[in-house]
Amino acid sequence: MISCLPEIYPDELVYSWFCRYYVHSGNLTNSEAMRDILFKRCNNPSKEFIGHINNDTLEVIQKMYPIAELIINHTMFPQYARFISLDKRKNALFHIGYDFKDVHHLFSVLPRTDTEKFLRYCPLCVKEDREEHGETYWHRQHQIRNIQVCAKHKCRLTDSIVTAKSEQTFTFRPAEINVKSCDVDMAVGNNELKYAQYITDVFNAPIDFENDIPVSAVLYHAMTQTKYLKSSGKTRYTKKLSEDIHAFLQEIKLKNIASIYQIQRTLLGDRFDFSVICQIAYFLNIRVEDLTAPKINNNQIAAEKSTHYMKDKAPIDWVEFDKQNAPILEKIASDIYYGRVNKNGRPDRVSERLIYREMKFHKHRLEKLPMCKAIFEQYTEPYEETWARRIIWAYNQLKSQNCDSIYWTDIRNLSGVKKKNISAILPYLYRHTDEKTYNDILSVIKTAPTN
Repeated sequence: MISCLPEIYPDELVYSWFCRYYVHSGNLTNSEAMRDILFKRCNNPSKEFIGHINNDTLEVIQKMYPIAELIINHTMFPQYARFISLDKRKNALFHIGYDFKDVHHLFSVLPRTDTEKFLRYCPLCVKEDREEHGETYWHRQHQIRNIQVCAKHKCRLTDSIVTAKSEQTFTFRPAEINVKSCDVDMAVGNNELKYAQYITDVFNAPIDFENDIPVSAVLYHAMTQTKYLKSSGKTRYTKKLSEDIHAFLQEIKLKNIASIYQIQRTLLGDRFDFSVICQIAYFLNIRVEDLTAPKINNNQIAAEKSTHYMKDKAPIDWVEFDKQNAPILEKIASDIYYGRVNKNGRPDRVSERLIYREMKFHKHRLEKLPMCKAIFEQYTEPYEETWARRIIWAYNQLKSQNCDSIYWTDIRNLSGVKKKNISAILPYLYRHTDEKTYNDILSVIKTAPTN
């Protein structure tokens, strides 16, 4: 049980805050610290957000800091939610803070590129932190996707050895322990520095929870009187815009430049990727305040919306579509398979029907998406195998409750598996557990009365 948390530092990730609790709490292992903070070890721990914390931790936090402000000021919420619709923005803020819903179901979290695999830091911020606080910490501004320079110190960010991913490898890795001193590499290009400052300012700008102005309308309005929009306003010259953006951003050595497909879908209001929007806006000379708090009237919004008749004519880049949706499908399939979608945690079968429903895919869409299809096939299994995993789960649940004796009726009630199917289940049972657990479950089954 958590008793208190240290003071949270300016621009500190909540994950970093919890890491420092682990150091200062006296817990000897990550497991002990996670048991203090998280509802369950398997319930969506997070490096970019808060994760599924237990009620004691939530109560301690609320006494120190309003939960909504914590999300806005100490998680990566501004990166993912800033440009989505108002209703979705409010919905995401609530669900992240109060029922700990998986963020993949609230907005798009794209897969990390090779340049975004690790938590990053600024060597000069590290030095400054240690002088001021006696320790350094993970700054959230340094974790903005596709940022390469610390806007404060004008030096290049350095990759740590700590993975930025939350799933499967989640541990508390404090910056003070995992960040070493290194050489300072100052950025010298004026445009590179300006872009880093721009994207940081957009990230830090207040988030509007009152107005619902589509970012596609903001970008469209900025394109008027440019060569990228026909004088009639009905045609966007996306190919030319994409080519010019690419050439411009190549000069500042930006590592992940938006593709024509990403730009096209953003202009049509289908995508809300922070980095893509910032790249377009910066190229079009949109001021930060005009991007984050636009003064656009309803007539201007309607004028942009009227051009969306072209949306369905825009060709789909299936390779890009597959790449974007693969990690989302992986997360959904994993949650179903391991029971994270069920309140009691019971494993489920990953069926094609479920995947199509959750991904909102049209019929036979997987046939055009080899990456998504390969992930789906990794999780497919016969019903008997699902039943075997449910039996093992039920047995382990009962065992963790320190039951004096475990009976088949207890396993059946938890797992929902009938004994008449047991002969077909046994081969899979052995595949999914150790020999001792297999023999113990078999003993329970043998002593059960015939159904």
